[in-house]
Amino acid sequence: MTLIVTVNGPETIWMCADRRLSMAGRRPRDDARKLMILETRDGTALLGYAGLGATALGTEPADWMSAVLRNRNLTLEESLNVLAGAMRQQFPRHMIQMPVAGGPAHNLLIPAIFDDEVRFYSIDLVFAPDRRQYGFRYTRHVVDKSIRTNRVRTPRISVGGSGALHLMKRGKRWMRDLIRLVRAADQQKVPLQTAADHLAELNYSVHRADRLVGPRCIVAWRNRKAGIHKGGGGHQYYNGAERDPNSPALPTIANGMDVAALVGAMMPHLMKSFERMRAGEPFVGPDTDELNAELARLPEHPDEQLR
Repeated sequence: MTLIVTVNGPETIWMCADRRLSMAGRRPRDDARKLMILETRDGTALLGYAGLGATALGTEPADWMSAVLRNRNLTLEESLNVLAGAMRQQFPRHMIQMPVAGGPAHNLLIPAIFDDEVRFYSIDLVFAPDRRQYGFRYTRHVVDKSIRTNRVRTPRISVGGSGALHLMKRGKRWMRDLIRLVRAADQQKVPLQTAADHLAELNYSVHRADRLVGPRCIVAWRNRKAGIHKGGGGHQYYNGAERDPNSPALPTIANGMDVAALVGAMMPHLMKSFERMRAGEPFVGPDTDELNAELARLPEHPDEQLR
């Protein structure tokens, strides 16, 4: 099971996802990446999920989503439409085997900045208890209109996974505290990393009450381009409430480019050059022929098949 928490601030979008994969008859793993980054020409989004953590063959949905959107230079909502269609086609046959009581569900939570406006979407697939039928929904979520602007407002917080029940039992205090801290970070009164630390502490507190939620988590955030932070963002891996010094790249699609795959192909060659420098040898850049051969082996086309 899992815990996903998203927050939409005045200037930023946030997501915290635990890293536990629970498998019947096996010890749980705490190395999953239940979120990915999507950058398009008109927006940016964080995509995190609760439900199917990995297929029987070990494919994580974050990697599958990257494969679906690879080499597709689409708008934000076009990308989500493609992803929703592929999810509806591919997920049912994997979800029907999930070892959970009742009808299995997969919920994809998507805080986004669209044309510099903070939004929230979700893609949800839920089976009936007899697992013979399922419901599917892809929607943008809004609440009542703002009196000041007469525009529909985006929900500030969303939660998913089994850990959401433990947060809901706490009332609204934790929500107020989280919103207050994100607002302070958006006003540059506290560092953005402080808000990330708070989300990690929230995840760890839920883990202590629900061991289906892992102690480790990832927190990611993105900033409005025209806002006070001038775009950008970051992510941080956590071990409990402590920052993990090793925070590798997350699955990321930027205007159709599979950034994580490119980084993964280039990094070993760059590390060889740095190791030579540490040994006192002159810096020699990567062998371009080897590097180009490595890049040429990367997949070039979208792949919607979930294996």
